[in-house]
Amino acid sequence: MKKVDLLGELATRSILLEVSTHPKPGLVTPFSSGAHRDMDFTLFLKSTAVLSQGFKEVSHFGYNYKGDIQKMLPPLRKLGLEVEERMFEVTNGVNTQKGLIFLFYLILGASGHLLNKRKLSPKNVSSSVSKITSGITEKELESIKKGKKTLSKGENTFVTHGITGIRGEVEKGLPTVMELGLPEFKKAYEKTQDINKSSLHALIAIMSRAEDTNIISRNGIEAYYDIQKKADEIIKVGGVLTTTGMSKILDLEMDFLKKNISPGGAADLLSATLFFYFLSKEI
Repeated sequence: MKKVDLLGELATRSILLEVSTHPKPGLVTPFSSGAHRDMDFTLFLKSTAVLSQGFKEVSHFGYNYKGDIQKMLPPLRKLGLEVEERMFEVTNGVNTQKGLIFLFYLILGASGHLLNKRKLSPKNVSSSVSKITSGITEKELESIKKGKKTLSKGENTFVTHGITGIRGEVEKGLPTVMELGLPEFKKAYEKTQDINKSSLHALIAIMSRAEDTNIISRNGIEAYYDIQKKADEIIKVGGVLTTTGMSKILDLEMDFLKKNISPGGAADLLSATLFFYFLSKEI
């Protein structure tokens, strides 16, 4: 297999392992729909099958891209919108993975480009994603204040609270993944050799920092800060590596179900964390 094709495979693997992780507070798993009444595990599998086709295409696009990397965003977005349209067809209009498409088209475009230059590494992908999206927060979110009437969840959260969400995360080079998700996943995996437990551990760590506009739009800013604090406390007592940590995770799951909380943004960043881990091991 060509290495450029392996990029798409690793991305698909990462997403499937994320959605298969259980228990995930408020999120879809093979055994629960979490806080989602319009989604389940089967729907995510159908949606991911669509994305897997696009991942190969965008990896090749990045590999063959000859222009300035800071001008890569528009063509990446065009490719992403095409696969997003097909996703909505398959899910009958349910937004399963729109944010994930945006995130992984950036990551795979950057990865393909770096593979061609023989400079592929998680650190360089992080840096390249930052270059591709340089100025995106100011350009897109600041302009929203000037009169756009229909706002997405992320846009509305920025206007109301000044939180930049996934745009700020990618423009900074995915610091939540690089500085928190990946190190915590590695730490848990070294001790457990269990991808499910390690993924859950990384998810909780990511939740302690991620600017998750999904939570804010559904549950408000106070709930968002409260969840960050609780997630941080869970990691401090050992996360999945201790009985106390696991007990707190299960309590959090029950709390999220009761309050209809879904940390969807953190789940996307967990998928990216897994991708970077496999990238460092297999390419």
